[in-house]
Amino acid sequence: MESRRRDMELLSNSMAAYAHIRANPESFGLYFVLGVCFGLVLTLCLLVLRLSCRSPPRPPARPGHASEDEDDEDEDEEEDTIDRAASEPL
Repeated sequence: MESRRRDMELLSNSMAAYAHIRANPESFGLYFVLGVCFGLVLTLCLLVLRLSCRSPPRPPARPGHASEDEDDEDEDEEEDTIDRAASEPL
């Protein structure tokens, strides 16, 4: 019996809200736009807060031995390019 009463109250309140909106469409539009704007401002504030409170990125760890190997590979590639350019006819 209690659930039936709640269902009837919900239906009654919904019908009253619909009637009020139907009678005053300007106020409904105003409240709707205000709600959307408030949500956008809140989202923007939270986004700015998240970006400003983020910890600074740590520089990547650079092991000494691995970087030397990469430099050697780059030098080999440059020599190959120079050799190919010299062997091409003009």
